[in-house]
Amino acid sequence: MTAPTKFLLGPVMAVLFATGSQPPGRAAGPAEKSAGPPLAVVVHLSSSASSLSAADLRRMFLGELRFWPEGSPVVVIEQPDESETQRRMLRMLLRLTPLVYNRQLLQVQFQGKQPPNIKVLNSDSTAIHFVWNVPGAISIVEAAAATASSAHVKILRIDGKLPGEKGYLLQ
Repeated sequence: MTAPTKFLLGPVMAVLFATGSQPPGRAAGPAEKSAGPPLAVVVHLSSSASSLSAADLRRMFLGELRFWPEGSPVVVIEQPDESETQRRMLRMLLRLTPLVYNRQLLQVQFQGKQPPNIKVLNSDSTAIHFVWNVPGAISIVEAAAATASSAHVKILRIDGKLPGEKGYLLQ
């Protein structure tokens, strides 16, 4: 490690740990149960997918899986970092804090790679409405909102399980 790198690494690490964050690339901890209602993964009704593995869902939200099996681009719909739904999704699915997740997305761009196609919308209802209108879109919303809109969007199974079922990832 060069002297300038050592000089900068100490203060950066101090700031990260003082703010309760982890360095980029490091998980915030094991997946944990979340206080609050279960979350659901919703997609456009025309999607051929009915189930995703947790690994593929993670890869979509990290931009590593950019296309659906039928070839349409994945459009990730998220909520603002302050949103409880977004924080819970990051904690349970990616095991990251919003700060670390955003750093990872910036790192992808900095490396010259194509970042995920992400749209940030302010509520479950606007996310569901967007997914309803955009083939290829995927979002994670509260399960109750997804169920109420099930005529407009498809709720995906994650590792073969739906929200509310024992062992479901996002509850």
